[in-house]
Amino acid sequence: TQKQALDIIIMERRKELIFRGIRWLDLKRLNKDPRFAKTLRRFVNGQNYTLEPGDKRYLYPLPDDVIQIAGIPQNER
Repeated sequence: TQKQALDIIIMERRKELIFRGIRWLDLKRLNKDPRFAKTLRRFVNGQNYTLEPGDKRYLYPLPDDVIQIAGIPQNER
């Protein structure tokens, strides 16, 4: 089926593109689709960190010089 094919493709991307920073982009893109949305949870130094699908922390802050030159607003975080 179409869903099975997409699941296979996503799993292969995870395996083949490991340690290349592509996973972050896939998570950001796929979290827009409820079928593939994942909540990331990490426990570091006794503290829990959670990143929900659609969270504004997926956006990187824009450099200040780009904001001044282009006159665009900073990404909300």
